[in-house]
Amino acid sequence: MPNAPKRRDVLKYAGATGAVVAGVGLPLGTAVPASAAAGADRAPLDIVVFGDAESESAHRLTATLSDTVSGGLGQSARVLNPTEPASYWGGTLKFEVAVRPTGTTYVTVRLWGDDHDDSSEEAASGTNMWRLQLFCEGKQVGHQDQGAVDSLDILDTAPRTPGRFFFHTLPLPEKMTAGKDKVTLEIRAMGRIWSYGQNADQLYYKMTTPSRGIYRLYTHTDPCFVPPKGEVQGPAPQPKARTGGEEILDAVKARVQKDQQNLLTTATPAAMDGWAMQSLAEGYLWSGSPAHGKAEAIDRVLEAIDGRYMAWQADNTVMTGSDQQWQGFGRVGLVLALLWEHLGDRLGTQVTGSPYAIANPGFESGAGTPTGWEKPGWAPSGTWARDTAVSRSGSASLRLEATGSGGYSYVYSAPRTRVGQGTYTYGAWIRTDGVTGLGAHIDPLFFDASGNLVGSDHKVYATTGTHDWEYVSIDLATPSGATQMEMHLRLTGPGTAWFDDVTLVAPADTTTPVPPVRKAAYIDMLKSSRDYWRQHFPHYSNQSQICAIGLYQTNRGLRLLAPELALSEDKARDYLYQSIGIKPYLGPEDADGNPTKPLGADYYQVTRKGLTRELGYVGNYGEVMDWLVMMYESVTRGYGGQEAPELREQMVKMTKARGPFRIVDVDGDGCRISRIETVIGWRNEVYPGETAYASRTAWDGNPVMTAAVFKDPDIVGWTQEMVADGQLYPQLTLQAGHTWTRVGLNALRFVSRDLPEFQALAARPGRVPTGWDRPDFVFADEDNGCIAVKNGKELLFASLYWRARQGVNNYARVHHVTPTDQRSATIRERSGGLTGETFTARDWILWDYAINDPGAAHLPPGGFPPPGDTLHQALEGDVYHLAPIPADVPDPTLGVHFEGVETMLVGRAPFYLCEYGDYLIAMNTSTDKTVTLPARRDFGPARDLTTGKTVGAGDRPKLGPRSTLVLYRG
Repeated sequence: MPNAPKRRDVLKYAGATGAVVAGVGLPLGTAVPASAAAGADRAPLDIVVFGDAESESAHRLTATLSDTVSGGLGQSARVLNPTEPASYWGGTLKFEVAVRPTGTTYVTVRLWGDDHDDSSEEAASGTNMWRLQLFCEGKQVGHQDQGAVDSLDILDTAPRTPGRFFFHTLPLPEKMTAGKDKVTLEIRAMGRIWSYGQNADQLYYKMTTPSRGIYRLYTHTDPCFVPPKGEVQGPAPQPKARTGGEEILDAVKARVQKDQQNLLTTATPAAMDGWAMQSLAEGYLWSGSPAHGKAEAIDRVLEAIDGRYMAWQADNTVMTGSDQQWQGFGRVGLVLALLWEHLGDRLGTQVTGSPYAIANPGFESGAGTPTGWEKPGWAPSGTWARDTAVSRSGSASLRLEATGSGGYSYVYSAPRTRVGQGTYTYGAWIRTDGVTGLGAHIDPLFFDASGNLVGSDHKVYATTGTHDWEYVSIDLATPSGATQMEMHLRLTGPGTAWFDDVTLVAPADTTTPVPPVRKAAYIDMLKSSRDYWRQHFPHYSNQSQICAIGLYQTNRGLRLLAPELALSEDKARDYLYQSIGIKPYLGPEDADGNPTKPLGADYYQVTRKGLTRELGYVGNYGEVMDWLVMMYESVTRGYGGQEAPELREQMVKMTKARGPFRIVDVDGDGCRISRIETVIGWRNEVYPGETAYASRTAWDGNPVMTAAVFKDPDIVGWTQEMVADGQLYPQLTLQAGHTWTRVGLNALRFVSRDLPEFQALAARPGRVPTGWDRPDFVFADEDNGCIAVKNGKELLFASLYWRARQGVNNYARVHHVTPTDQRSATIRERSGGLTGETFTARDWILWDYAINDPGAAHLPPGGFPPPGDTLHQALEGDVYHLAPIPADVPDPTLGVHFEGVETMLVGRAPFYLCEYGDYLIAMNTSTDKTVTLPARRDFGPARDLTTGKTVGAGDRPKLGPRSTLVLYRG
């Protein structure tokens, strides 16, 4: 069979599932899980106790760069040390274990839940997030980064199960244990992986400190590992409320005030990014800002837009790779809407910030010192300042003061100004007071394109003594090879001199570009951005939302500036609807505005249950509440803002759909906390997830924003629960300390709008659904192939559609939580309704999702191999059958630069059957087929957790389209 999905006739959905699901219902599954056999034995096949000499000897253990330690609850363990000098790889443990010659043998590692990367407490960077990788018979088991069979462990920046051990389970490849009763395993320590790395050095971090302790390793045949009786695991925590920390709020407020003052007086407008630009606009509207109501704030915002326009004219990637990728110039449109009623006639003036004009020539911009001007570090004597008490025109001038005989003061324009060939006039107005010596003067200096000085000084002096404004100028032919100039303003004193209205007059026949009027320039940039991103509308959920926001915002700006060029409101909202699942996602448009439908005509970016939809359940990346709020406010805020009840309804649904995917536990201090479920998240490698009740802290979001904006009773109740747990203040560290302007905008909205709005809301009784005192539930999402179950004192999360990038891999990911322990596992499952087309697993040891980006074609298949000896993949040669896809979906191999890149839809099976301990999950993801389950006399009687009814051991339940059965026999 071919190795890639190319034959369209076998991929069509019609006729692909009916015949195969009938009868046994599981035509192409893997070997039956061991627990499916009657009376399956849950006892481990083997146990290796690390640090115990007798056990290590019995298993023929050899260790390199390893120490024995006494760890959690006094249990023995081994740590693996870094090399000297440090490298990506660290120490190793190699040993023999018993396996079963038929079926699947699983490996489970026991780890201490308090271990975490505490380097992040200082650097907040996760520097020491070391990993452990499993090898079998010398081959790597699974992939090092985001594989279906992943690393044996990834150390995180927070403790995973404080005060308790936890277990992580991986399957050994059946072909490596077939016919054997023993195999050689190896655990290798390694450094952190940064998935966005564009080369091996960026991707693989060196391991510099010891690994976490490795306590025990077990082999077993039941997918659900149960530790032997008598093993100490640690008690269930007794949560307490966190207290204190209020001072961080004062730090956030101080940061906001500092940012606002800087944006108003110090920062160079032309260099402001989109977040800074919006922050200053928001400050103009907020009574608590020093920029509130000040005309100079508006002027600086428009100068920032001007700077963005000029930068775009010089480099088109300023639009395509904007501050927030996929948003284009959207924030320009939003800022115009926010300030529209306050702009006056400013849009009728020319764009500022031309590289052919001296920046801030009248010194109108700046605080203590004027923006666009600098003092050289080698000129420490003398003082310089922006003087608002003296000016020739406008409201300010530059003041230089020098003391002592021969004393001097000295500034120059920055950035340099572009000049062409010909004779230019350079000048400035100068006023003096008590100047003796050489006096005040200008000095234009020329440079070539590489920044090298061309020629020498061209000093022109003003009259000494005390006098009013005097114009000093010089006509200079641009020297050969010169392309840019600096205007130097100097005073050789002693005395005081003021400079204002610095001039640069080009020759009459110059070809120097004349900046357009702002209105025309802004129309150009907004329309160009909107039209480009209409043709480049991405398909991953968070990306499409960001792009849709940018499309709506740019169109909103056009509606103000040039209504005849704007799309209708319905058309502009349609992109928003597509991105959040109100309407089908139709993809990029062609040049005529026709949608290309790369995923067919009926693909929704958000599932019917309200989860973001990709290749399975999305953890942290799925927490898009910040983008939902920004999308909603892009419609409702500012001049011409409109109501959007349909957006709010869908956004509330999406926010509340995250509730079942929360884990309520304790933090490292024993305080009650709610975290995002990430173990089953296909784009996640952070365990445990971030703190989140209703919404999380992120670059663009804060933990009260969804409650403050949407005011839904349940969302408000969850957020109030966070405050009662004392978990609000710890989440404000980012806003208080991170200097990025993006975070500054987030901090501003928290202080100025979200926190006051939230604090004014009435108390609500709603609480996070997964708390142990909350009602039981089953949340099943067939579009994403995932479930969340609360069953008494158990939580079960499962992704049946698990990192199936190129075909149905028959792996499921499970996370089982009780008050006393946690188990995470990648296990074997069965599937049905597949096509005859296949993909064969490659000899790749890393899954680097960047290879899916056509723009990253420089990445080799499988990504960059890690340093050291060449490794080989134990899963190589595994055959994955493809799921049927709708007939109107284009051939998924078109446009890819090699076989094996990530492909949407082909990895989600029409039917799954998964067993884990006392749970059986059957899921029908098809849209039009009914599945009859085979009789399972070994599993039953069991309780249907949705209906509460008992299903007998010989019963054969039927599952209709898009339905899920969860049975429990405990």
